[in-house]
Amino acid sequence: MRRYLALIVALAALASPAAARQPWRTSGAAQFAAGTLEGISVLSTGELQLAPPAQKIEGLEADFVWDIEVAHDGTVYVGTGSPGAVYRLAGDDLERLHHDEDIQVLSVLPLPDGSVLAGTGPEGVILRINRRGEVSTFAELEGRYVWDMALGPDHRIYCATGPEGRLYRLDRGGDVTELLNVPQRNLMCVVVDGAGTVYAGTSPGGLLYAVDRRGQSRVLFDAEEDEIHDIVIGYDGVIYVCTAQGEARPAGPASPEGRGQQAEPPPGMRGPVPGAPRAANSIYRIEPEQGASLLARFGQVFVLSVGLFEEQVLAGTGPGGRLMAVAPDGAVEMVLDQFEPAYVKTIAVAPEGDAFIGTANPGELWRLERGFRPEGTFVSSVHDAGYLSRWGRLQWQRAVGVGQDVRVRVRTGNSREPDEHWSEWSRWSSRADGQRLDVPMGRFAQFSVEMTARPRTGTPRLWGVEVSYRQANRRPRIEDMTLNGRSLLRPPDDDQPARARRQAEQARQRAPNEARGAVLNLEWRATDPNEDELAFDLYYRGLDEAEWKPLEQDIRDRPAYQWDTARVPDGRYLVRLVARDDVSRPPEEALSAERVTPPILIDNRPPAVESLQARRLQDGRYELTGVARDEFSGISEIVLSRNAGPWRPVFPDDGIFDSPEEPFTFRTEVLEPGEHVFVVSATDERDNVGSARIVVNVP
Repeated sequence: MRRYLALIVALAALASPAAARQPWRTSGAAQFAAGTLEGISVLSTGELQLAPPAQKIEGLEADFVWDIEVAHDGTVYVGTGSPGAVYRLAGDDLERLHHDEDIQVLSVLPLPDGSVLAGTGPEGVILRINRRGEVSTFAELEGRYVWDMALGPDHRIYCATGPEGRLYRLDRGGDVTELLNVPQRNLMCVVVDGAGTVYAGTSPGGLLYAVDRRGQSRVLFDAEEDEIHDIVIGYDGVIYVCTAQGEARPAGPASPEGRGQQAEPPPGMRGPVPGAPRAANSIYRIEPEQGASLLARFGQVFVLSVGLFEEQVLAGTGPGGRLMAVAPDGAVEMVLDQFEPAYVKTIAVAPEGDAFIGTANPGELWRLERGFRPEGTFVSSVHDAGYLSRWGRLQWQRAVGVGQDVRVRVRTGNSREPDEHWSEWSRWSSRADGQRLDVPMGRFAQFSVEMTARPRTGTPRLWGVEVSYRQANRRPRIEDMTLNGRSLLRPPDDDQPARARRQAEQARQRAPNEARGAVLNLEWRATDPNEDELAFDLYYRGLDEAEWKPLEQDIRDRPAYQWDTARVPDGRYLVRLVARDDVSRPPEEALSAERVTPPILIDNRPPAVESLQARRLQDGRYELTGVARDEFSGISEIVLSRNAGPWRPVFPDDGIFDSPEEPFTFRTEVLEPGEHVFVVSATDERDNVGSARIVVNVP
């Protein structure tokens, strides 16, 4: 669940190919989180449930809601940008107090006297708007961006600014005191605890500074990420911070950024951020005197806001517009809600009341209440069946109580993105134990869930959805056939000399793990696009024959066959391999493929060594001549032995072994008087060996 927003769709494993049926299963937090949520939450325990009630507050016009703060009397103040404005929400009435096209209202702070401060950029001016709506300049700071403001127990105001990394303290009259000046460019967020200790987070650096009431500062925490973006303190004094870095933090100590640079705002505070960050971002739980721990980590999103609601830690993320909820101990996480805008920018929780959510791109204001909505919908991510498929049975696992219901429906199409060319949604199904689907065939499918509950009945739950399907059949493919390791279907390598090819073939034929003599090793490689189980049939016939004879039928255990050709007359034969998927498909759907080899030579007869003659030369040597001849195969080797001595090579008269008939000549050394027996052995390309002898009597 810690990787909701990485948009990883982890699909369940396919069923056995022999079944020719494949289930599309969606279950678990990661798969549900990849879908689209509207009024439905995803729990890390892997279930869907109704989300808390959420109401959009109408009347706000802005691209960005930068900050929301709740006054002690429950009045809500909102700071926006593009255009810059301050809004006041009392009950359901939203009123715009101030408007300025040239500024961004980056932070707001209600004061005990009923007025509100507005921290702006890019000039670093703090405005004060009183109860009557009158606007005045409260302070002008050296920092260009007043990122955040907080009110201390002494009623002093603390301002986090950039791009020169300064923390200011303002008294009630607006007098400014510089409290902290750090090397990092921006202090992004600031809070004050009940003891008056001020906490501020930086960008870059990802540092959390603590400044006590005496003005003594220290680094309380150094995050793995490079930007601490928001901070909140619980009633128990525990601090929660979130991070919003765009790139992974470099290894090793970071060099401080120079002061006085006119830097751009940090990634989480710009306008539309281009795409998702490359780094993960986190929520940390910090106990000031005991240390910090990682509470949750989310991939490929900025964590832009953090708040406490119903004993949960809320986290606003973007892009994706999701509101996350994490238990304070990190044991349970959930996608609490999803908003159409790209970024959940700010969160404010009223004491003992509702939570207010501000978004960006576009700017919207939402009220989140306690309890559950009466209804919600979930739309799954698109499932790719890999090929045109027939969709079968729909079933799911749920838990419903009195007054609760869960319904599911499915649609199909042949484009990756659903559009008007997809089918209509099927009828809603309420039978969790299974129902046949009436949808057109299609490669892609998507399901939708509707949850409903009557008031005060709680929420139904859904744990998993399964849709069975079967791909339309595709013909098997025979990709290759080999004979004793040599491909029969691929063209030979014409760049390799013929002699080298023959030598390589001889080496393969003589390998100890391969068949020799009359046994031929036939092997093949075949695939089925549907992953159906295949069976194979082998046939053969001579070149001068018309009918195929079976070699072996229904081969399934391994794609190979040893053909004993001892009882097959020598000659050239064709072999036909048939691959069929009828073991996985009904007869009306079954398909097959076949390949026929080029002619295969069967030659089990040894070559003959003929016309052996010996002629005495004038120097006392002898010249032996003869012919090595084979009916079908080429002669690949001739050797000679005298008086049972070692074998010596003999070469054809033309110097090349490239013919079934090879005349040869061999000249001996000067022979001693007496009887000499010469044995000549010839080997053909099928490794058959024949020999003959001649006796030479030397006077």
